[in-house]
Amino acid sequence: MTMNYVYKGFEARILPEMESTESRLARGDWRSRIVGYRYTAHYRGRISFRVGYDSEVGVLPTVDDAITDFQNRIDAITDSL
Repeated sequence: MTMNYVYKGFEARILPEMESTESRLARGDWRSRIVGYRYTAHYRGRISFRVGYDSEVGVLPTVDDAITDFQNRIDAITDSL
């Protein structure tokens, strides 16, 4: 369930972060819950940066938050050029 989002030539591949197997089994449920979203930003096919993969931000709670964070980071990058 990957979502792609393009902004100013950068592409974000937004992925859901699922709960751990231990917490799922502790609940006694076989279905995993989505606990947040992470993304990888690409520019011209190369990975530029990752958010939610052991980064300072952590997992973002909603897709809209991931898109907003992505747009803010891209704006900061383009403004600094």
